[in-house]
Amino acid sequence: MQLKKQQGAAAIEFAILFPIFFLIFYAIITYGLIFAAQQTLTLAAAEGARAAVRYPSVPASGAMTKSAQLNARLAAACATAAVATDWVSKIGAGLGSTACGTGISNAAGLYATSGLCGTGSASFTASSDASQVNCVTMQVNYNYASAPLIPKMLGPFLGLPTPNLLQGQAVAQISLID
Repeated sequence: MQLKKQQGAAAIEFAILFPIFFLIFYAIITYGLIFAAQQTLTLAAAEGARAAVRYPSVPASGAMTKSAQLNARLAAACATAAVATDWVSKIGAGLGSTACGTGISNAAGLYATSGLCGTGSASFTASSDASQVNCVTMQVNYNYASAPLIPKMLGPFLGLPTPNLLQGQAVAQISLID
């Protein structure tokens, strides 16, 4: 007789526990992708800054001026960062356009900025004057609020807390040939 009373117990337990286990699984996948995207953006910024450092320098007697060399280094930094963010840009549209901007920004996209590194301090002064440049800052931003990598399952009110902006930034010291 007790078997007949227990027949529906497993289904009721499953109905109660399944949403909890599914929410945990969903959170693991969501935060795992956020962490992977954040690491990718940081790596892309570092690779972009490294590309600006590794860009082949031209002797002063060459045809390329300091300003042209600086612009070529910034373009190489952006191109390298764009390649490194390939999987993120294919999954979501939060990276914005692949065109490279200048300056430091909180908007989605790639930003390469030249400037003067502080001597003995952490300050950085942006500059496009090639004689005042000894650093390159590469920044890669992904607008997660407008383009989440995984759609929000529970709507805007019951969703998991996620960041609005994923950001990677790297600074590299360069030397333009005198």
